[in-house]
Amino acid sequence: MIILVQINYSEDHSEKILPMGILSVGSALKSHSFEVELINITEKEIDKTVSEIVAKNPFLVALSVMTGIQTKHSVEFSKKIKERSSLKVLWGGIHPSLLPKQCLSESYVDFVIVGEGEETSVELAQKLERQESPENILGLGFKQNGETKINPTRPLISNLDLWPLDFSLLDMEKYLYRLDKFKRVVAYKTSRGCPFNCAFCYNRAFNQSHWRTWSVERVISDIEYLKQKYQIDAIKFYDDNFFVDKARALEILKRINLPAHLEVRIDMIDDELAGRLKELKVFDLLIGAESGSDRLLALINKKITVQRIMSAVRSLAKFNVPASYSVIVGFPTETKEEFFLTVDLLYKIYKIHPQAAFTLGAYLPYPGSAMYDLAIKEGFKPPPRTEDWGRIDRFRKDFSSPWVDGQYVWHIREYFKLLKFRLGPANRWFKFRIKHHFFALPADIYIVEWLAGVAIEEKGFFGKTLRRIYNSIK
Repeated sequence: MIILVQINYSEDHSEKILPMGILSVGSALKSHSFEVELINITEKEIDKTVSEIVAKNPFLVALSVMTGIQTKHSVEFSKKIKERSSLKVLWGGIHPSLLPKQCLSESYVDFVIVGEGEETSVELAQKLERQESPENILGLGFKQNGETKINPTRPLISNLDLWPLDFSLLDMEKYLYRLDKFKRVVAYKTSRGCPFNCAFCYNRAFNQSHWRTWSVERVISDIEYLKQKYQIDAIKFYDDNFFVDKARALEILKRINLPAHLEVRIDMIDDELAGRLKELKVFDLLIGAESGSDRLLALINKKITVQRIMSAVRSLAKFNVPASYSVIVGFPTETKEEFFLTVDLLYKIYKIHPQAAFTLGAYLPYPGSAMYDLAIKEGFKPPPRTEDWGRIDRFRKDFSSPWVDGQYVWHIREYFKLLKFRLGPANRWFKFRIKHHFFALPADIYIVEWLAGVAIEEKGFFGKTLRRIYNSIK
């Protein structure tokens, strides 16, 4: 047996998002006749899950690991596996792909997969089953005679249709969640990677700035299955860039005939596309606006300007298309004035596009990204141990950055979130804070955040009542 694990952070309420990484690798292993179990938990379930896995005695335990808080929890999980057993531990995903040597230097990691996991995991499982050396497996890092070895890189999968998802590996009912007004939403990806080369992005290292897709027919087949089997009423596409091929994207949206949430580059949006998105029932977009400074937009190789951002905002507002705008603050060399230009940009967007939502996070230096060397030159000190990367999480209050106060950024982000609610006089207060850059004494944030957590989890009668109130005012 092989057990694949993903650990979610409970405060993010992300455990209901379909774990597509372990599902894809698990599907590949199952298609090659391996017995596979997928486990998707929060950090609160680590102890219990480790005990259950040790009792089952699989010949491999594999974790999908992202840089940030998930790294910390994956370290805790792996250490406990090693304390209680001699099981082999494999790490795959973005973090070990970016830092394979550092991950392998830890006593609790036996193997790492660099890049995509389907082919590499199958070959590793076959070698382990036959008790053969893994030295010729492309894309694999391992230990041999006390030395760390990283095999040559595996070419990217050219035909993703050869690796379909096997939804029977999971209890899919657990991964249908509420989003906006929809009650049975599922996560899904139609492509991998992105052809652009934004200087802050992990894609340059992980996907080599390539964009590859599952065929339209494969995508339609999967979504029709999910509609018929699980009665999904909306879909959230997790593609890094859903609209690389505009004709393909529009065809998928038309043929699935479902409300959709997706990601699109802001410089693709004009009146024509905004109108089509409205017709095709797109209920939210994730858009990387990134900065209110043209100098910083050039520095990060975004290939857009503030003027182009505002043009797209006006198009979306004209056709009443909701969107979530994401920006990054705390770039190396960013000035205080540029920081507040980005805050002001979000407020300008809000005034034009009231249906907008906002995500503001601090810059995270990804190893292998184009800006990584600049980040180190400007004062970033890479964590010396794998577990220390758990503090390098751009959305956490305690994120330590050389260029910005993580808690201050968190305060601003929360005030922008609160603008989504119709709270009368309270909204005027939040707008006053944002307009005048007054983010001190944030007691109001903590009260609302606590109430929101109770509502999201629907704890008891009070929580359910708050959820109904939340649904009515959002």
